[in-house]
Amino acid sequence: MERSTTLQDKPLDEILHVAEKLPPFPDVVQKVMPLLERMAPVEDIEAVIQYDQVIAAKVLALARSPHYTRAQPAKSLKEAIISLGQRALVEVILAACSARFQDQAIQGYDLREGELWEHAVGTAIMADRIAERLGHTDRLTVYTAGLLHDIGKTVLNHYVDRYFDRVIIKKAIKSQDQSFLDVEREILGIDHQELGGLIARRWNFPPGVVAGITHHHSPQDAEENRLVASIVYAASRMLAAMGIGTGVDGFLNPNQDQVFITLKLDERTIEKLMADVFVALDETKKFLCT
Repeated sequence: MERSTTLQDKPLDEILHVAEKLPPFPDVVQKVMPLLERMAPVEDIEAVIQYDQVIAAKVLALARSPHYTRAQPAKSLKEAIISLGQRALVEVILAACSARFQDQAIQGYDLREGELWEHAVGTAIMADRIAERLGHTDRLTVYTAGLLHDIGKTVLNHYVDRYFDRVIIKKAIKSQDQSFLDVEREILGIDHQELGGLIARRWNFPPGVVAGITHHHSPQDAEENRLVASIVYAASRMLAAMGIGTGVDGFLNPNQDQVFITLKLDERTIEKLMADVFVALDETKKFLCT
């Protein structure tokens, strides 16, 4: 990651160094995706997944959940892979992998253990639902961007807790002179969406995922993949409105109603999506938390 710094960027060098030292995103995703794209035999896919016991357990749990259970529940990893199909298989692998980075408490953002991950999974599900309504051609990109949109918080957590003066933040927000992102940039030299984009790029995610993460609070600034960023923005705001993983910054960034208008998300549609995602997230948590 390369970024110019100034004398005012006191913690920035350290933040970028910590981000560089993050473990790589589990490569099971990069190994499975090419196999699925070329319709490889199930045995080849099973051979990759079986060596990651956590992922294998989640795949089996999902395949045995009420949503996928057939007359005979999956008895093996191979049967689970067959019953799930490509989309569900990739999504459960992504969600399980992301939990390794996002399930801890994020005290700097006032998020208890598991809350960041719950917000991430909910945003991913919501983003996928919105993309489906719009007929978006690459729903997996939208899902992945939604899942990882707040990954920058996992690194900034410590610095927000250390550097932020709560009184100053409250005054800035109350006067509406600054958003939470503005405060992040002013004090730390970088905000969590920009840092998240840098992390996603380092993990070799495609440009659409990087853009969705980098601009999930500011889709109007995305030069490319603006639709992805807009969908992730709307999904994240809707999860915040549901009270899921909001934290200290949940409502401290301005609404961009024009995004909802562009996506044709009226009040009735939003209410229906929220109700559907609430149920889907509850079901997802049951098998991913086993």
